[in-house]
Amino acid sequence: MKFERVFESYTYERFGEILYILHKNNRKYLNDALAEYNLNLLQAMCILTISRKNDITQKELTEILYLTKSGITKAINKLHAEGFVFKEKSEKDNRKYVLKLTEKGEKIIPILNAINDEWEEKIGLTELDDGFKETLKDMTYKSIELNLEKE
Repeated sequence: MKFERVFESYTYERFGEILYILHKNNRKYLNDALAEYNLNLLQAMCILTISRKNDITQKELTEILYLTKSGITKAINKLHAEGFVFKEKSEKDNRKYVLKLTEKGEKIIPILNAINDEWEEKIGLTELDDGFKETLKDMTYKSIELNLEKE
């Protein structure tokens, strides 16, 4: 069985390796599930971020998701072509365009949340106590700060 061969050949002991493998498998699972909706994980993250932030620009989306400008541009162009998002002039600053969800974009949010919730339940994240989750979240923020200090 393929699963057993992976664990026979290598033991993940370093925390960074464990996080990497968890992230890689999370991405694969979510991308596979999202393919049914002609979406990938980055595009889903864009939709969810736009839904949480009013009047967000592409530049702000790039900063929030800690991704390249070209990666976000490609994702937004695809989301626009698929009818999930649109751009409009900012009411606060006529020189800027903000991203908004279409009705189709709004309707996909519960599906995106359900896909993620299913993954979290299947791997046991829902069984972890809140203290562990908060510690992991704090570590994530510290890792972001550490990298921002180097820029």
